[in-house]
Amino acid sequence: MIILGLLMINFGVYTYKIEVPKFETRVLFDHLKIQQIGDFAVREIEMQSKWSVCLEGEVNIPSSTEKGKISLFVMNNTEYQKWRGGVKDVRYIVKEEGVSNFNVTVNIDRNGFYYILLDNRDDPTYKKDVTLTLRYTFETKVPELREDRTLISIGYPIVILGVIGLVYGLIRKPEVRWE
Repeated sequence: MIILGLLMINFGVYTYKIEVPKFETRVLFDHLKIQQIGDFAVREIEMQSKWSVCLEGEVNIPSSTEKGKISLFVMNNTEYQKWRGGVKDVRYIVKEEGVSNFNVTVNIDRNGFYYILLDNRDDPTYKKDVTLTLRYTFETKVPELREDRTLISIGYPIVILGVIGLVYGLIRKPEVRWE
């Protein structure tokens, strides 16, 4: 029993590798200034599925301290082509009308090109400046080594029981019979 316990203690560590999820955040553009938006401005961005995209922005009137209002739309390639063709029934992923500040988060479900549309046609009195920040978060899998020490935990009690059995066997006096 002692030998079995000592073997379990010495060779009882089992190492294995698992994949651990890790979330990473990247900045696509930071404080990008789009100046003098007349009717509208469009930014095309290629995005991957399972991205969580955060879009922040601020609208200003140039040469002024006043904030302007603009409409923000986010759409996929198919809907953008409909919008460009003049179709009124367009499904937007994000639709924010008449905003001076915005902070929206979009979960991307398919790979492809997406369009950020800044529409100034509702208030064409002033051309607007917009400052955009776009960050995306995605999940990656990172390999991590782990150790299983269960056999070591079992090996110590087996050694202790083996030592107790050995000591008992050595101390015990055999009964001698005279016949």
